[in-house]
Amino acid sequence: MRILLVEDEPDAARMLAKGFREQAYAIDVAADGDAALEMAYINSYDLIILDVMLPGKDGFTVCRELRASGSAVPILMLTARDMVEDRIEGLDTGADDYLVKPFDFHELLARVRALLRRGPALRPETIEIADLKDEDTDY
Repeated sequence: MRILLVEDEPDAARMLAKGFREQAYAIDVAADGDAALEMAYINSYDLIILDVMLPGKDGFTVCRELRASGSAVPILMLTARDMVEDRIEGLDTGADDYLVKPFDFHELLARVRALLRRGPALRPETIEIADLKDEDTDY
């Protein structure tokens, strides 16, 4: 399984990536919202773990833009923003789960497994980029 981890704090990103790799997940790391969007559009991920407070575009904006583009990849927001309003905003922008820092890594793994059990995200039958269209794309 391939996961995109979006975390701007280098030590946290390194620790999380190491933990996921030890569990046999393939992990790519983005340190800001713009890089996260670029990587999500270019690569195919089974899950995105997304911090909210990021340089450039914040996690809410990244999530909103991914959903607006038609992406159905599961998104787990992992953030220090613990207000109920923040959780509601995260879920309403399209996140599938929201976990507040600090957290237990085993709980994060359990949530990741639960999201991945739901199966692969459905892919659109028609792909459109600018004025290009491909209706019979095999993934």
